[in-house]
Amino acid sequence: MSAENLLVQSLILTVIGMLVVYVFLTIMIGVMNLLAWLVKVLEKYFPQDTPQTAAAADNAIVAVAIAAAKRFQGK
Repeated sequence: MSAENLLVQSLILTVIGMLVVYVFLTIMIGVMNLLAWLVKVLEKYFPQDTPQTAAAADNAIVAVAIAAAKRFQGK
């Protein structure tokens, strides 16, 4: 095998590998966009509940943490 033959084979293998990666990434992006669209469509039929009490509970926890920090700093 000559050096020229090996160089051509390595170039062909490199190009094939790059094309495989490019095609895979293109397909993956297409599938992700399709799933994003599907989630938007299904969100109309199956909306997620957003409980209002969760925000109040978070505010209460923040208030307790602030009070504890102020009390700790006061000592």
